[in-house]
Amino acid sequence: MNIEDFRTATQRLASRLGSTLSQLRNTAGISQTGQGANSPPFGRVGRARIALVTIIDEEFGAARDVFGLTDNISGTPYFTTDASGRDTWDIVLMQATDRSNVPVMGDISVLMEELRPQVIILLGVAGGLCNHEDKGRDGIKPGDVLIADQVTYVEFLKLEPNKGALMRSFAIDHPSVALRKSIGTPIQKTFRINDNLGGTSPPEDGEFKIHIGSIVSGEKVLGDVKSQVQQELLKPFDKALAVDMESIGIARAVCDGRSSFWYHPRYVVIRGISDLVSAADNDTMRAGWKPFAAYTAALVACEFVRRLPVDRGTH
Repeated sequence: MNIEDFRTATQRLASRLGSTLSQLRNTAGISQTGQGANSPPFGRVGRARIALVTIIDEEFGAARDVFGLTDNISGTPYFTTDASGRDTWDIVLMQATDRSNVPVMGDISVLMEELRPQVIILLGVAGGLCNHEDKGRDGIKPGDVLIADQVTYVEFLKLEPNKGALMRSFAIDHPSVALRKSIGTPIQKTFRINDNLGGTSPPEDGEFKIHIGSIVSGEKVLGDVKSQVQQELLKPFDKALAVDMESIGIARAVCDGRSSFWYHPRYVVIRGISDLVSAADNDTMRAGWKPFAAYTAALVACEFVRRLPVDRGTH
């Protein structure tokens, strides 16, 4: 091979490598005009640094008002502060299509494909769990807020004679340990909910606290203290502080969403306590406290977002 043939072969190889790299970047959603692999990737719609996911109307309304996210991104379910003529947003808000884990898993999977958020916050209300004296575990009560450190699934069990319910599991991601250590724990120690209520009044006066602990997720609204099914389902989870119907959905979606080398999302679960699951007046308690619990969860989430570091790749 002479020098000209060698030079031609080298140029062809470089061209092929460049084309392959371009295809990989497009597959991962990385902007060609950004800073390469150092820039957060884009989704089909654009890019959001933080995504807030709510379930019911009270949760969506509280998050919209606390964060000021009132402008709809046209053709999408997402709300932000300013949607006009942009494809990057700092914070977006969405309401899931329905309650329970399966719809939420699908919604968050689509969210990750469309906006590639770096941090996803599942925001809303949950039921507090009680100890053997029917008092909230670790003193948890309506109006308090839980930042989850682990998620477990109450429904995936094997029932055997003489053994009761035996837990089973599948692959999930738990809430981000790094975010809990660097932001969640400091908030628990320094942020006082009562000082930030503004003009919002609780159904009953009290000192509202932030807890960090595990949450149990299922597909049932657990509200009957006398139900044998409820008692058996919750028996294995003696250390959990609350129960909801969506946390395992985000845990599975984020686990599945790490399909690209360039995309590494993390998530947080922040739940206001709307009721105590074992209370005899569970339905009445939930109805009275739900709007306030959604509001306290939004307050804590807003402080959480305020303390998040800004990724240098976005500027």
